[in-house]
Amino acid sequence: MSSPGRQLDLYISAPQTCDYLPDQTSQNIFISPDVKMTPGIYEYLIAVGFRRSGQHTYRPHCSNCRACISCRLNVLNFKPSRSQKRLLSKNKDLSFKPVSADFSDEHFDLYRRYQTFKHPGGSMSNFEAADYKAFLCDSFGNSLVYETRLDNQLLAVSVTDTFSDALSAVYTFFDPEFSARSLGTYSVLQQIDAVKKSQREYLYLGYYVQDAIKMAYKTNFRPIEMLINNEWQAYKKGEALPSQSSSLDSPLSF
Repeated sequence: MSSPGRQLDLYISAPQTCDYLPDQTSQNIFISPDVKMTPGIYEYLIAVGFRRSGQHTYRPHCSNCRACISCRLNVLNFKPSRSQKRLLSKNKDLSFKPVSADFSDEHFDLYRRYQTFKHPGGSMSNFEAADYKAFLCDSFGNSLVYETRLDNQLLAVSVTDTFSDALSAVYTFFDPEFSARSLGTYSVLQQIDAVKKSQREYLYLGYYVQDAIKMAYKTNFRPIEMLINNEWQAYKKGEALPSQSSSLDSPLSF
């Protein structure tokens, strides 16, 4: 993918407790909010390791750690495992359909229940509607939501960004009462199918952190591509995954 052909101003955040490795501190570099971000610019940035939270585009930039590794799937090479095929069969009574990414009271209520279950007492469990909108509804105009339903009952929501040759899984939340259905994995498998049906090539899965338990599910999708030393490298089933995205003295350039 070619460069957007312009210089983008960067800012670095103050150190804070790492969301993935609580015994460490973390920092991010951000694209200046003065930059008018477009889907085309963000498509380039996500391919070189950036992600977004709402309309803030960032990339980890920690002084002593490179554990956050961007990962994606080339859906042309992906084949579901036997357990993933069983999961799809188990959930064949569910629907997975796109809707607009506009704010929905139904989505917001499900999000609050999910956060209370997954992160009791956490800051996200106390989100107000405005916080939710800034986090998941605000985008660069290229987002949609996939709803997973059992008949008319909403079970899961997957916020997804769309690009010319890829989809990006932004955030998925689900009804805790249906945890046995493995709705997180189900949603990834359905997004893979959506990439294939739209004749795109990649599904971006965000960051992988080897020592973060909540990231472990990503290792079940093989071959998986990881951004190592600014180059995408594929890892097949059974191959050991890297623990760092680059050596500490490697420049984070784009």
